[in-house]
Amino acid sequence: MTNLRTIAWLTCLLPGVALSAPANEAAVQQEPIAALTVGAVARPPATETLRGVVNSVDQSQNIIEIRLSTDREEGFKVQDGLIFDAVRFGDPVTISVQTISGARTIVRLLKE
Repeated sequence: MTNLRTIAWLTCLLPGVALSAPANEAAVQQEPIAALTVGAVARPPATETLRGVVNSVDQSQNIIEIRLSTDREEGFKVQDGLIFDAVRFGDPVTISVQTISGARTIVRLLKE
C-alpha cells in the first residue's frame, strides 16, 4: 500500500502525470516510480548581470550597444522601450540580460 500512496502523492506534486489505476497492489509494487512521465517543467530564462558603458542607442533597431570592457562591445535588444528615454551615450550602467527568442535582451537597466 505504501507504493500506492507514494504514487498518489507524486501525482499531486507533478501536474500532467497520467496514471491508470492498477488492478491490485501487487501491480503497483512491480511498477517502478521512474516509469512515470512528467510534462516539461517551464523554467524562467537564466539572467546574467553585466556592467558597462552605453556606447550607442539605436531606437529604430531596438538595440543598445554596451561597452563591457576596453576591447569588447555588444549590442542588446531592449525588452522595454522606455529604457531608451533613460540612457545616453557614455552612461555607466548595470544590465540584466536574458536570451529571449534567441536574442540577448536587456530586461533591467540601472544607471550608476
